[in-house]
This record gives sequence, structure tokens and C-alpha cells, in this order.
Amino acid sequence: MFRFIKKSALVLTTMAMAIPAANAGGSVDLSLSNKSFRAAYGATAAQSGVHFDAAWLHHEDEGNMAELGFHVVEARPSSRNTYIGIGAKLHVGRLDEIKENVGAVGVGGFFRYSLPVNPAVGVAGYAYYAPSVLSFSDTENMINTDLRIQYSVIPSARVFAGYRYVGTKMEDGGSKRYKLGSGLHLGLTIDF
Repeated sequence: MFRFIKKSALVLTTMAMAIPAANAGGSVDLSLSNKSFRAAYGATAAQSGVHFDAAWLHHEDEGNMAELGFHVVEARPSSRNTYIGIGAKLHVGRLDEIKENVGAVGVGGFFRYSLPVNPAVGVAGYAYYAPSVLSFSDTENMINTDLRIQYSVIPSARVFAGYRYVGTKMEDGGSKRYKLGSGLHLGLTIDF
């Protein structure tokens, strides 16, 4: 177990350190609930449309998960209110309830949409699904989603309220889906 966490932390730390090397700005996203905390950093490589992100999700009772994503992004020229990214995200973690490691590469994307009538108000979210062919470490499949309503306090900072669902089905777990940090949360995103 310790070797798994050590190797995962080393790989994710090395990749996350490479993110700022060639970016044109980035964002820090922090969210919390009574028992969970998620910290994320994302950046788009200068003049490439390639977006990298890394995140850590911790829940007091359910476990921990690290994420590392790679996406292509486009701010729609016809609508500066929409920002989308499509790609994949590596998830590695530990479910405390069953004392098992989980791992999967989810395919999906993220979006952010500001209302045209009031650009300070918007919705944002992400969704990733990892079928069994992209899952490892006794993971059958994984779903990782988040949907939020946000408000731009200033142009470079948004506060939000959202709902996160992270569900993992294990190979020998029957139809049960183990959750990690799912539920309502509040947060802050800072762009720089």
C-alpha cells in the first residue's frame, strides 16, 4: 500500500511541476464540505490549446484520490461566454471503506458558461467515465462528475456552490458503487 501511494505521489508531483513550465496562466480551485476538501490547479500551455490539470480530493472517512488531466480547449470565438475542454483524466486513490486502491483513466471533459445577460453568473462542471478497459487495481469502472453555479466576485475570482459525485465500482463488489467525497460543496476559483 505504502509503495502504491509513494509511486503515485511521485508521478503526480513530477507531472504537476511540469504544468507551470509552459503555461499562459492558470487557476487554483478549492472546494470543501463538512468532511471533504479538494484542491486543483489547471493551466493551458501558451498558444497551444493544450490544458493540463492536477487535483487532490480528501474525505475524512472515505479516502483520498489524486487526479491528473490532459485536455484540448477552445474558447468559442463566436461566444466568449463558453469555455470547453475535452480529454482524459488519470485517477488514483484509496477507498478507506474497503481498504482498496483504485485507479482509472476517465474520458470526458469540462465546461464553463457565463450567462450573456449577466456574465458574472455562470455554470461550470466536468464529467469523466472510465470503463473497465481503462480501469486498473481491481476497479471495474469509475464516474467522476461535478456541477456548480458560480459568481464572479472580481474578474479573476469566482465563488461557487456545487454537487460532486465520485463513484467507483469494484470488480468483486457486485453492483455496489463506492463513493468518495460525493455531495454538496462550496468553493473558490482564482485565475491568474
